[in-house]
Amino acid sequence: MKKSLEKRILDILEWPLIEEKLRDLCASEPGRNLVFRLRPIPEHKIKSQMAKISALKNLILRGDSPPPAAIDDISLYAARAGKGGILELEELFKIRRFVHLSEKIKSFLFEVYDQFPPLEDEYSKIESLAELNSILSSSITDEGNINEGKYHILKKIRNEIHSTRQSLEKKISSIIHSPENEKIIQEKTYTTINSRYVLLVKSNQRGKIKGNLHDISASGATVYIEPAELTELNNNLVMLEKELSLEIQKILAELSFAVSQNHYVLLSNLRTLTYFDFITAAAKFSIKTKSNEPKIISNAILRLYSAHHPLLQIMQPESTVANDVSLGMDFNCLIISGANTGGKTVMLKTIGLCALFAMYGLHIPAGPDSEIGIFDNIMADIGDDQNLSQSLSTFSGQLSIINDILQKADHRTLVIIDEIIVGTNPRQGAALAQAILENMIERDCKIVVSTHYTELKELAVNDSRFQNASVTFNLDTLRPTYELKIGIPGISYALEIARNFGIKDSVLNRARQLIDSKETSIEALIEKVQRYEEEILKEKEKVKNLSEELLLEREKIEKKQQELQRLIFETKKGKGIDFLDELSQYREAIARHLENLQNLDRNAANNLSQEISKIREKITEQLAEETRERYSDELEPLDPQRACKGMAVFIATIEKEGVLDDLDSSGKTAQVILGGTIKARFNLKDLFILPKSTPADKKGAIKIKQSMPEIDPIPCTIQTSYNTIDLRGMRVEEALISLDRELDRMDRNNIGTVIIIHGHGTGALKQAIRDALKMNIYVRDFRPGEYGEGGDGVTVARLR
Repeated sequence: MKKSLEKRILDILEWPLIEEKLRDLCASEPGRNLVFRLRPIPEHKIKSQMAKISALKNLILRGDSPPPAAIDDISLYAARAGKGGILELEELFKIRRFVHLSEKIKSFLFEVYDQFPPLEDEYSKIESLAELNSILSSSITDEGNINEGKYHILKKIRNEIHSTRQSLEKKISSIIHSPENEKIIQEKTYTTINSRYVLLVKSNQRGKIKGNLHDISASGATVYIEPAELTELNNNLVMLEKELSLEIQKILAELSFAVSQNHYVLLSNLRTLTYFDFITAAAKFSIKTKSNEPKIISNAILRLYSAHHPLLQIMQPESTVANDVSLGMDFNCLIISGANTGGKTVMLKTIGLCALFAMYGLHIPAGPDSEIGIFDNIMADIGDDQNLSQSLSTFSGQLSIINDILQKADHRTLVIIDEIIVGTNPRQGAALAQAILENMIERDCKIVVSTHYTELKELAVNDSRFQNASVTFNLDTLRPTYELKIGIPGISYALEIARNFGIKDSVLNRARQLIDSKETSIEALIEKVQRYEEEILKEKEKVKNLSEELLLEREKIEKKQQELQRLIFETKKGKGIDFLDELSQYREAIARHLENLQNLDRNAANNLSQEISKIREKITEQLAEETRERYSDELEPLDPQRACKGMAVFIATIEKEGVLDDLDSSGKTAQVILGGTIKARFNLKDLFILPKSTPADKKGAIKIKQSMPEIDPIPCTIQTSYNTIDLRGMRVEEALISLDRELDRMDRNNIGTVIIIHGHGTGALKQAIRDALKMNIYVRDFRPGEYGEGGDGVTVARLR
């Protein structure tokens, strides 16, 4: 990569105007100077810098703009302090501001770099100067004065100076207004010379005032005399001012020493904050120009979406036309043709600026999906009336530039030529232009060129390395649209544009007669193709609109179907609402009376437990029936005569899918495999056949096996003194020993269900007890307590 591009290339691409806009967005002079010194940077730094700009851009867009890095260039002050020099108060004040801003920006970056990791690098580079910030902030006020609150001696001396001045002014005023001195005094005022108060005395009366002569006016009419009465006071004033100056110098030396101890850090932070100011300006510029961070690719190619000229975007944000363009993938040379003033030159500069911005690590004026490789060099020849310098290339001048390109360009060079080979015989010019482009293609350059030559437009038809593109022209209004069409050559519309400029019809008609018939037929064909393309685009737009309308209608129909299904479900569900209310009433009644039931004897408790179990069975069956009814319209119930092992089934009661394993001999229950490993038995009437179900075992129907005893859920259990084990307050080891002992006793007393109280606590005791129950020889199964039993603070276990 070149260290810098030629000034001529930068001028052609209007970089100085871009540079000016960037400089205006910087908050500091060092930042503005950095923009002036911008050069191409290595690829790894390009990606890093673009990511930082993106992070700052996102912060600005969400309203979290970074503090402006409005820093002073303190490099000379820090360097002088580092060499032992004493800084002036104004210089120390600038360093104070710099240090304060440095801490402020570091604090800002600390708050945001977690969300925007690319900014962590800048945060880590800004070294803290908290101690120096404290020293300077306490020593120098916000107005740039030495803080007398810290340095009391200054206040004392200044008070003495003020008192002395008052005495002097009072004394000298009495001399001036004394009647005996009225004819001696030139003016009834006084002045100071070298900090000493003096009178303005008439020259011919100077012997009348005793004292020291300090000066004579230019005219010689006035002499400046220090009266003898003021000598002692003037001496005191001079001494006090000298003492004040020495104290101030001592303070400045002390503060300069503090700066000298940190001068390397100051210089390092200056570089970091200068760069931070620049990338913040780049982020603001990205927003103004609708630029984005592209994907950086290894090859020197580009694929740009919605590319636009950044300066036009700033000047005409509503009317700037964006275009898609690619180069280097399917072809290496893009030949742009079309009407004059149609936007060819703007398109060339836009492509060049995108490549240049990428080389500098700036966001490119294109969409965020764009891809671009980093070119080593950009070589260009653009001379047009739109350039501020008004530089128009002559034939010889263009040949000189093209010759330089032919000698230096390679596979990582972007070549941009506006109106290649003009100002000579058209046929020879076209032939020379084709030969030049073919030579560049052989060197694997990436080329964008504009032309009016028909021969170059035809080149893309026979050689896949070339591709045509055109800037379109509205055939109805005879105005350019500035849109770029890839794949179709353009028409110059020279005669139509001439008519717009008022050229006589007689002249235009004669021109048509003189145009070569072959060229006329080619342009007519191109115009016909362009019209067809416009019609196709209009039809595509209509199809797109119809597709969007159909999509909206489809979404409406799907919503109506979902609403219909919901209404059907709600209607079916409504049958069970009264039952669910009744169930709630049962639960509330049981909860209200549980406390009174704690003292029932064993037989009464067992009777009530059986009654609750019956209620539970009734509730369970009704809920299962409601569930079965809900799915009966959608799925086919499982017929035991058609049941096959491996058949995919749906279990309505738990709303899960499974695979049929076997049926019992009574044909009332079936064993189903859940999740590939877990086997469970369900009522046959709760099973439904899933659509497209195929048996896993093709040998036929499954064999009927003896029914296995079903494992019923543990019923609701009432806590009594006979069936309760209270382990609260025990250590884990102690509780497990007590648990085994109590379970053994209850097993011998034929107690079927046991309530184990362990409480909540930290959960350690509860977990240890439930882990022990899994391996206990007395326990068949267990579950956490339910509402009314003690909740999760108890465990209900069924003995074997």
